[in-house]
Amino acid sequence: MSTTEQEFEAEIDRLAALQDYDRRLKERLDKVGELSAGADAYEAKVQKRRDAVAALTAERTELERKRAEMDERLEVDGGRMRDNRMRMSRVKTDRELMALQREIDLGKESKALLEEEMMAVMESLERVAANLAEEEAALAELETDVAALIDAPRAEASELSQGLDGAKAEREELAQKIDGSLRGKYEKIFDRRGGTAVVEAKKGICTGCRMSLPPQLFNELQRYKEVRQCPSCHRIIFFRAAPDGDGDGEE
Repeated sequence: MSTTEQEFEAEIDRLAALQDYDRRLKERLDKVGELSAGADAYEAKVQKRRDAVAALTAERTELERKRAEMDERLEVDGGRMRDNRMRMSRVKTDRELMALQREIDLGKESKALLEEEMMAVMESLERVAANLAEEEAALAELETDVAALIDAPRAEASELSQGLDGAKAEREELAQKIDGSLRGKYEKIFDRRGGTAVVEAKKGICTGCRMSLPPQLFNELQRYKEVRQCPSCHRIIFFRAAPDGDGDGEE
């Protein structure tokens, strides 16, 4: 084997090694992402319940504030009506009596309206309190049910993430040993082709997409020991003679 062929074989070996390393790294990163996404989904369900509880709690608080405000208004209006009734015995003219009576009647109407509003608030408060109790119970049950489904994946993802920086540094050290142009081409194809960027050409076929290669291209791969790209899938292809001396060329 000539020096050029040896260099070619060495470059292919480095490229294949990088691909194996990247596949393992990608698998690890994908698993971390999958675990995190699963935990995130369960946490989103819990958060949705928590938001519902918070919204109902805020609604209950606002209704209680309105009820307290109405209680205060009823107390004030009741006191005013009692004062007006006491004043009736002290009025001296029919005109004053009619004015006072009109004020009392208006007070009664206002009280009736306020009591009607109060009843509506009380009904709403009762409904919200019941819904809140249901949501709080559902939240407690959900938090119990999904605790392990959140904590366990998070712990596994954390464990898998440990050492990733070191692994990436090792990968970069390996990548730097490959020709920059070839490495850049490989990395683009690796991302686009789901982790398979470098494949061998055997018997006139690209082993990446299983499509037949143009005869001239396959002949050139065997003759010139060059790294080329498959015209069908655009993966990097190379030819390597079988160890037994069989050229594994065209049938």
